[in-house]
Amino acid sequence: MKHLLLVLTCLLSLPCLADSAIEEGPSSVLPLQTATYRVRWGAWGDDFENNATVTWNVQHGFLLSYDKHSVTVQWDDPMGPQGLQGRIDVTEDMMGQTTYMNVEVLGTSPSTFCDGVLGPAVVAVDFGSGSNPGPALPAGATTYAYNSSCAISPNQYTRTNNSVNCRAPWHNIVEDHTPGDTNGYFLMVDAASQAGEFYKTTVQGLIPAFKYEFSVWVGNLDKNAIYEAPRLRFEIRTASGFVATSGDIVIPPSSPFQWQKVGFMFELPPGVTSAEVVLVNRNQNDIGNDLVIDDISFAPCYPAVIASFQNGVVVDRNHTCNSGATSLHAWWPSTIPFSTPVYQWQRSFDNGESWLNIPGATTLHASQSEPTPGIYRYRLRSHEATNPAQFVVSNPLTYFVQRLTVEPRTHHLYACSGGTASGSLPVSYQLEFSDPTRPKSYQGLWSPATYLSGPNNIPNYIVLPSLGTSPPPNGPPVPAVNHVYTVTVTDNVSTCSGSAQQTVAQYNPRKVAIPNAFTPNGDGNNDLFRPLNLEDYPGSGFFIYNRYGQLIFSSRGPTRLDYSWDGRFQGADQPSGNYVWRIEMSDCHGNIINGTTGDNTPHGSAILIR
Repeated sequence: MKHLLLVLTCLLSLPCLADSAIEEGPSSVLPLQTATYRVRWGAWGDDFENNATVTWNVQHGFLLSYDKHSVTVQWDDPMGPQGLQGRIDVTEDMMGQTTYMNVEVLGTSPSTFCDGVLGPAVVAVDFGSGSNPGPALPAGATTYAYNSSCAISPNQYTRTNNSVNCRAPWHNIVEDHTPGDTNGYFLMVDAASQAGEFYKTTVQGLIPAFKYEFSVWVGNLDKNAIYEAPRLRFEIRTASGFVATSGDIVIPPSSPFQWQKVGFMFELPPGVTSAEVVLVNRNQNDIGNDLVIDDISFAPCYPAVIASFQNGVVVDRNHTCNSGATSLHAWWPSTIPFSTPVYQWQRSFDNGESWLNIPGATTLHASQSEPTPGIYRYRLRSHEATNPAQFVVSNPLTYFVQRLTVEPRTHHLYACSGGTASGSLPVSYQLEFSDPTRPKSYQGLWSPATYLSGPNNIPNYIVLPSLGTSPPPNGPPVPAVNHVYTVTVTDNVSTCSGSAQQTVAQYNPRKVAIPNAFTPNGDGNNDLFRPLNLEDYPGSGFFIYNRYGQLIFSSRGPTRLDYSWDGRFQGADQPSGNYVWRIEMSDCHGNIINGTTGDNTPHGSAILIR
């Protein structure tokens, strides 16, 4: 019945195929925004209302509810300044009407502070407490010079628990920022006109799975707001250079004095577990540029729910070869934000561009099998049972299902004068879908080991026995002697391995003879100009140039006919005269009989006669 209605409706209303449109709903949305969209069908009536099936699909969003005329979507979070191009597709099955709408999901501004759960600080510096003056910082913690007096000068700092009566233009700060810290010290700095480091320390044991928050409480000492404001920057460094910077942050004056929290969020590159965290002076002016610093903190920012390949310990990368199953675990770092949480593990095979639910993986602990090689990502999505729009997602996990491939290859070796043949046997191999942060160490095993310098070498070196005397140039070709091996390559780190056949073709080639003239007249006699026997040397090249130096013929074989020139260029007969030729031999470079010079010179000239 539905098909009959479809045919009748199409006959009566052909133009309707182009009349459908999604005409209600925003085309630009914020991250995680919920929006409703309505479709206007080009042809619609009671038959459609009763019989049509309408299908909605959403890219970069979560389909909350829908009917035949509208859909409600919660859009994804781009998790950064780079936005997403979302899309809604809708189709009905009676007339095949279909339409779509592109929706721009705006990127977010980089987070300044942790918007998840701030974990325990890896670095927590409150500068201690005691009577004035406080002690100097440890060596290497700053590039500024210690001065025990609070009336410090440019390029100096002191530790103090107040700034009362230190200098007339400065605020009288009576206590540090740290709550409940009696006689607590803060750092007071008169920043210099050149770049310097207010504070620097090295942190260990970092976990790349998480973002980190680097923050500090600061204050502008200028009580009259007439001098240059301090300008600082957070920097994260490793041995290979910068990892992240906050950009310049200006500390404005305040009246009365106020402590201000400044900071930035960043992600560690894979494999980085230690780094220097540095607070840098960026205002190259010593007229003003005076500040106080307290409560430096460097702490992980946990997602609302934490995912790992190992229960209780964060392991965000796992590896296997060819195929395999992996365990997925998740837990809450603090209190559960939902009264009735619903869990759903999701899987991505396109580096997080899209996510699909894993069937049956609806608890905190699950498993997933991957039958084919690839790089897969997983995350846990949790929402309130009564409100799917209220959800959180975990940090992503990456599963490297690796494959080591070895290319089958034929190696060409030559007994140039009928003697032995020898040479290197390179192997082409690749560990596909590998983790770029892991080292690789390969070994090879050749079988059999006959004639090889060592069965475990990559590449290997082979010395083949003599095939006897070299055949005459005008004799028949001598078939290659093939030596067949199997090479198995293994990566010692991943333990992945792959094998392929390696054929060593041993040639006993004839010498190459080049004539000095030819007559391409179509009489079947000396119509082609070619180097005889060059086909005995696979991969060799033959090139011909006219008197202007223009390349008019080139070939790398493999047959004698491929190496043959018929005296034409771009379909046109070339005039009589001298033409220069050149040969690139793949081996046995002296095995040439030059018909012009009588020696083994690999270039010369030939006469085209018409």
